[in-house]
Amino acid sequence: MRDVRSILPHRFPFLLIDDIMEVEEGKRAVGVKLVSQKDCAGSPNGTMPRGLILEAIAQMSGAALHSEGRSAGLGMLAGIDNCRFYQDVFAGERLTLTIDITRNKGTIVKARGTAAIDSRSICEADLLFAFQSFT
Repeated sequence: MRDVRSILPHRFPFLLIDDIMEVEEGKRAVGVKLVSQKDCAGSPNGTMPRGLILEAIAQMSGAALHSEGRSAGLGMLAGIDNCRFYQDVFAGERLTLTIDITRNKGTIVKARGTAAIDSRSICEADLLFAFQSFT
């Protein structure tokens, strides 16, 4: 397990990952989001908003790409393709977030992300990231 705050710049209330279980730098990361009542607040049916689920998956990409020589750069989510939601997420559930980097070419990175509860897929999406270096 790795300290999430040492890897990602996000802080409460924007940090949507509670624990990072596995990191294969530049290739894969697996983490956990424990869904709380605060995550579901404001939703008319008491579920975690789907945009927050996608944001949590995107934040896992930051963990997978952390030491790819991009510490002086800024990664931005540039696109989401083939996104599918299969079920709603409620407070008290444990989301397992997995990200697999499928293409890593310079400033463009493509990844496949999934969110699951007890090995049941909740969400799948292809993500595109663009990196800008600070000079």
